Amino acid sequence: MSDESDESDESDESDEPGERAMIPSEDEAAAPAGAAPSAAAPPAASAPASPREPRAIDPREPPRASRRDAALIAASVTIGVALAVSFAFDPDREGAPSMLAPLGALYAVLTALTVMWLRRRGELRAALRPLSGDLARGAVVAAGLYGLAMAVQLLLAPRGSPREAWILRLYLHLGDPSADARVFAGAIVFIIAALEEIVWRGLVLRALEGPLGWAKAWLLSSALFAAAHAPTLFLLGDPVAGPNPLLVAAGFGCSIVWGRVVYQTGRLTPAVFAHAFFSWAIVSFPIWRP
Repeated sequence: MSDESDESDESDESDEPGERAMIPSEDEAAAPAGAAPSAAAPPAASAPASPREPRAIDPREPPRASRRDAALIAASVTIGVALAVSFAFDPDREGAPSMLAPLGALYAVLTALTVMWLRRRGELRAALRPLSGDLARGAVVAAGLYGLAMAVQLLLAPRGSPREAWILRLYLHLGDPSADARVFAGAIVFIIAALEEIVWRGLVLRALEGPLGWAKAWLLSSALFAAAHAPTLFLLGDPVAGPNPLLVAAGFGCSIVWGRVVYQTGRLTPAVFAHAFFSWAIVSFPIWRP
């Protein structure tokens, strides 16, 4: 191999421990490690050294989306989800088995679009490939959020207070917390939550990161996720306790955590498990019962 490639290899090996290697493109990921260059390829010495392929991208530094494209993606997802949330949490659909169907259908379509978008950018395999420990990491994050939710519920809406009506309205809208059908509802919520994570962190966050940078995109995407649940302020409100902030506050706080998981791991899969397990636990093991 040429001197240029030797220097490149030495540079890669000297990365600081705290920095993660750049995620390979799908073509690079498919090649076996240490494979020799093709005999048909021209000698490296005869070609000038080229920069790293633009598709070999760290998820924290994806190909930059334009400000216009990022705004269009973020606004479209937020408005679409807000409309689906309005339909699902309409008081007329309280306890109806089909209440979550529109939300699930919307997220199925948005997830398909997200997968195509990531594939076009060459990031799909790197973003969604499962690794050992992803399930455990997701479960640990979900357990921590579940414990925090219980603490917030006891602090914000304790038994006997008018604000208890907030959490009462939420669970009664999902159906009887003690009913056997709650198992089915928990499974549906698990799937929808997994799709939510792919869309909000895989599409919205990454699109916003191009023009805004990581920190601003992280905060803005979390705020937009919370804003998409803003209709529940009034749909699940109570005449005495007032507008219901539970889903909006939980949406922002949890998005901060899930976005951080994506940043730390460089992939979506651990955050997908964390989001899905948390939402499933909240429904299947209610933090409030009548």
